[in-house]
Amino acid sequence: MEYKTSGSLPGEKDIAVVSATAKEIRRKILIDRQTNTALWDLVSYQQETFQRLMSTTLNSYMSFLRIPFSFYQAEVNATEAATQQATQQATQQATEAATEQVKQLAEQATQRATEAATEQVKHLAKQAAQQATEAATEQVKQLAKQAAQQATEAATEQVKQLAEQAAQQATRAATQQAKQVAEHLTQQATEAAIEQVKQLAEQAAQQATKAATQEVKHLAKQAAQQAT
Repeated sequence: MEYKTSGSLPGEKDIAVVSATAKEIRRKILIDRQTNTALWDLVSYQQETFQRLMSTTLNSYMSFLRIPFSFYQAEVNATEAATQQATQQATQQATEAATEQVKQLAEQATQRATEAATEQVKHLAKQAAQQATEAATEQVKQLAKQAAQQATEAATEQVKQLAEQAAQQATRAATQQAKQVAEHLTQQATEAAIEQVKQLAEQAAQQATKAATQEVKHLAKQAAQQAT
């Protein structure tokens, strides 16, 4: 028996799900890259702003200290060096802190994106498995229904054929039996008719013999009377 199947195979749905998942992961990676780029731009902007602020503060402070007193010149030079060193240290610390913060934010964003993508992949895989199971179950139901229908049709056809064969055999048997009964009845009727004809013939012969004997006796009696 041939069974007809309808609909697409479960493998095509799995391929579509995996393709959609890959597209979603690429989109999240692109968003993470854009986020990292924006964070690096923010760090650069903070560094430039901090340097400009320190430079402005230093210039203002140096302008205030540049009073035409010679005995303050050494102090001014020392203060400028200390300020420059403090500025460099502060800039370096701020850069390191910002870099560390960007790294942490990038790691957190990557981890969150990975967890979200993993969770989405799990959810899509679960949906795909459920859909594949439902599709397989529906297909099995359809195949079972088709098989039952075909079996019923085959059984019905077989019953029809058996009924036709039984009817033909019964008709043949009845015809043969009727022929035998008719032949038997014909033979019995023929035998009965022959027997009856024999009996009638015997009775007719007896009656004819009796009549002839009676006639002979009557003629003999007449002859005797005439002779006397």
